[in-house]
Amino acid sequence: MIYNVRNMELVWRGLTLTGFGSQKVEITQPQDMASGNLVYGIFGECFSIPNNKRGWQIVASFHPLSLSYPILEQDNLYNFADTLIVRDLNTGVTDIFTDCIIFSTDKKKDSDERIVTWLAAKRNGR
Repeated sequence: MIYNVRNMELVWRGLTLTGFGSQKVEITQPQDMASGNLVYGIFGECFSIPNNKRGWQIVASFHPLSLSYPILEQDNLYNFADTLIVRDLNTGVTDIFTDCIIFSTDKKKDSDERIVTWLAAKRNGR
């Protein structure tokens, strides 16, 4: 899913983030992990169970002079795990990512934006 930053609100640890670099926030699940695991029984029966290790990845970019980016960079250094809330202001849909950490903050030399990547274990309690 790709959200337009004009139509959404991103809240990390109670702070509404501002100063986005690009006009999108991307939410994906890693393609290398299946959403279910196939289990085979003794008599050849099989069924699928949810893969609880499959997580979510949220990527947003910020301006170098953004007020939110230094806070995110500091949270990355301190390894804070908290909740990330994504609100779609057009539809009113809210996604709550729990057990979320900042995976990386990418600051390239002479770049116009700083990229922050969050990893979350659960989305909306699942």
